[in-house]
Amino acid sequence: LRQAGVRRAPRIEHGSAAIEDCGQGGEAATMRAAVPQIFSTSRAEATVLRFPPLFFPLLCALALILQAYLPVLLHAAVYLDLPLLAVVYWATTNRHAGPSSLMGAVLGLAQDSLSHLALGMNGIAKTLIGYVDASLGARMDADHPGMRLLLVFACFEFNRSLIYFFERFLMGTPVLWQGTTMALAAVVNGLVAVVLFHGLDRFRHWM
Repeated sequence: LRQAGVRRAPRIEHGSAAIEDCGQGGEAATMRAAVPQIFSTSRAEATVLRFPPLFFPLLCALALILQAYLPVLLHAAVYLDLPLLAVVYWATTNRHAGPSSLMGAVLGLAQDSLSHLALGMNGIAKTLIGYVDASLGARMDADHPGMRLLLVFACFEFNRSLIYFFERFLMGTPVLWQGTTMALAAVVNGLVAVVLFHGLDRFRHWM
């Protein structure tokens, strides 16, 4: 009987340890579920979005039209970069570097032709933005509002910095760097993107 009792004791200890491990595992799973997932777990999850056939051509045309005429009605709209928002949304939802870079190049060149900038400045900047955002879109949760805000903020600052570099050092134009104004404009563009992208999400469906 004593030997049987000795043999039973480890079983009880192992059972309690297993229960304790299960409890800890459940708590860890609950904590992981409570933390928002920023990065996607697999590349396959990032390639299942579909849009209507004419969705992005119409979006690009509307972005260019509003970019050209909206500042005439509202001067503060000069700080909005709607073609940039279109490129970021396309790149983070399409998640293919080639088409995203091509769209960035086309939209950037069209934006240059409608502005006072030399042809190619926005084209180069938005080509790079489309490529980088497509690569990031396959590795993160591009639907997260905070991630969208940060991404548009960074892309806006990069776009403006590259244009400033071209104008100041390649074209020799005496332009001033308005750091505070551009930072506030980047925040505004990020907030507009969060609202706009949420509305555009209604046109997509999962395949």
